[in-house]
Amino acid sequence: MPIPRKPARYLRDHVNRVTLRFTGHAAFADLEHVGRRSGTVRHTPVRAFRVDDKIVIGLNFGRGSDWLKNIQAAGGCRIRLGSEHLELGAPRLVPVEQGTAGIPRVFRIALRYLVRTVDCVELPIIGRQHGDRRSSTGSPSTNRSARAPQENPDQQGPALGDCRPKLGH
Repeated sequence: MPIPRKPARYLRDHVNRVTLRFTGHAAFADLEHVGRRSGTVRHTPVRAFRVDDKIVIGLNFGRGSDWLKNIQAAGGCRIRLGSEHLELGAPRLVPVEQGTAGIPRVFRIALRYLVRTVDCVELPIIGRQHGDRRSSTGSPSTNRSARAPQENPDQQGPALGDCRPKLGH
């Protein structure tokens, strides 16, 4: 059973700021997504795991999470996982049994039996961002949301950590 929405809002508003400081430790990651209505770049702390060529995130707050709705609307997002900055493709919802198959045992048990997560989201890795903001192929990043405000169309939008994060939903 996912965590109810009311406590989820409290967590989002008061705990996200602190949790983002743990990015890169204990599987915490900084998920960057664009608000589907506002067009604002948001940063949400999540527990994310790299499994082969995809990222797996447990939906502790259920399918109603705003960050999930935002990446579904945009068709992708970016994430800072450890020292890697990755571009991710369209999300795919999977049952927790399938989603947790490749993650460390302690987290698999915690998601399934302590948090009682029902679903996970799998996001394919479509590119890597380096210091020069180019993908692994050397071409500029192409995962721009049409809703993200761009002053200069040749610019790529804010890099992870370039701006003061607006806490995600």
